[in-house]
Amino acid sequence: MNASVHFDSQTLSSLSYCPAPPPTGQSASSNAAWWNGLSPVEQQAYLQYQPASLGMMDGLPAPVRHEANLATLRADAENGHDRDNAGALLERVEASQQGPENERIHLLGYVPPGRDGSPDAMVIASIGNPDTADNVAIYVPGTGTDLSNIGGSIDRMDDLRAQAELVPNSGTTSTIVWLGYDAPDHIPAATLAGPARDGAPALRDFTEGLAETRQDPDARTTVIGHSYGSTVVGTADALAGRGLAADDIIAMGSPGMGYESAERQGWFDSALVDDVSDMHIDADHFWAGAASDDLVSYTEVHGNSPVDWSFGGQRITTEGASGHSAYWDPGTEALRNQAYIVTGHYDQVDTVGRRFG
Repeated sequence: MNASVHFDSQTLSSLSYCPAPPPTGQSASSNAAWWNGLSPVEQQAYLQYQPASLGMMDGLPAPVRHEANLATLRADAENGHDRDNAGALLERVEASQQGPENERIHLLGYVPPGRDGSPDAMVIASIGNPDTADNVAIYVPGTGTDLSNIGGSIDRMDDLRAQAELVPNSGTTSTIVWLGYDAPDHIPAATLAGPARDGAPALRDFTEGLAETRQDPDARTTVIGHSYGSTVVGTADALAGRGLAADDIIAMGSPGMGYESAERQGWFDSALVDDVSDMHIDADHFWAGAASDDLVSYTEVHGNSPVDWSFGGQRITTEGASGHSAYWDPGTEALRNQAYIVTGHYDQVDTVGRRFG
């Protein structure tokens, strides 16, 4: 795998051409084969002349995606529609490069606001290198998440990474914020299925891309959805043909896990995911949590609550976390239990009976 993106002056001086656009619409495995089939000079030519085309290509190594997206973010911070917030993200990413390797942010995706018909930016930020980590956790945030507040989601995943690395014999953990979809801007928009349906295929492709680039075939992947993000996760895992490339799924503060595709149902239209059997993940590897005062988890706007008695899977305890958004606060059982799941220490996960009514 040609993951390195550093070249000497002789190589750089040979970049006298702009390559044709990279292939589009391919699977992650095809993207990986295409990239690995290029010479070092060809790879650097793509990074120099067409970084925006590479940044969201699933199946490319994390260092390659990082360099490509960093070039796009720098340009956006200088000349984009939301320069202040793009600049704040750029500053955080660059500052992290001075820290330990496991705390450095790899920018695995960046689409500036206003591009490709989306009013909001798309950001995929990994703390640590997922290609080399023993454990990878992908966090899908919910309603209201955008470029202006993406730092809060990165903080949550940094806390989860730190908690996971406290687990004995856990290896290294990389945590990822996946804002690869246009999250609803407000509560009324969050009652609609469109954002989850639109984002689900991209999330599935992203997990498959990580499977292509990881160096240890036994590395673990967990996908975590919060609030409307859990609706995206559930919809992605219920897609026809195959689900997410994940060992475990965690839903926190969920309004429902979303929708099955028409192809999977065999009906004219899609149907709500009613229980874990409507998804591809095995019930033993599906986990959900909800604080008793988390009102969103009672709404069931997007299907049966995953903490309901009839859904299946395990309900984890969340002591110390109150309301809708404290599930990643240090010191809470919610955070500790997620760390145990991410690292595969299932015997240490504290569960509680599922909710009735």
